[in-house]
Amino acid sequence: MALSLDRLHARIVTSRVLVVFTAVTRVLLALAFLPSGLVKAFGHRFTTLPVTDPVGYFFDGFFSASGYYRFVGIMQLTAAALLLFPWTATLGAVVYLPIILNIFVITVAVGFGGTQIIAGLMLLGNIYLLCWDYDRWKHLLPRRVGNRHLGLASTIGFALSALAGLWGVMSLHMARLRHGDMIVPGLVVTGAAVAALAIAWFNIRSQRN
Repeated sequence: MALSLDRLHARIVTSRVLVVFTAVTRVLLALAFLPSGLVKAFGHRFTTLPVTDPVGYFFDGFFSASGYYRFVGIMQLTAAALLLFPWTATLGAVVYLPIILNIFVITVAVGFGGTQIIAGLMLLGNIYLLCWDYDRWKHLLPRRVGNRHLGLASTIGFALSALAGLWGVMSLHMARLRHGDMIVPGLVVTGAAVAALAIAWFNIRSQRN
């Protein structure tokens, strides 16, 4: 399946028509982020709608978080700039994705009218760019990774130990505040620590062998 997908992708990216279309898509997506990115980065209001309007209410709260508001604008400008250069286009598409996905969800949830259609088309264009550069990020897809990462069983074991330890620590804290029984939470914390150490010891020993 992976080899078939690789061959299909290799055939598609040789099309000069699609090469031009991809370049146009990158430029259009970059330009679409420039106005809104500049407005946010310079700390200006994005809209003058009153707070009685759902969209105006949302942007008033968004604008009130000035640091985050400027950060989103700077990230939009960064994604736009990365998309314009061929050697950073893949990174630009990756940075662009969470921003435009967030915008699309907001436009649908708040009810931006026709804006959600535009945001949806931008999201589709971004997904297309990611598919175009499939060969550059495909190794992030699930696959066997050898000894670089612990196995699934050990990872789940660490997660369960951490969860039990967290529950135990929180229970100890509440028991101390309420003058309750601290024996059971203490045993849970101890057991979680022992289990985590045992998993770590087993994996270190097995790697040496």
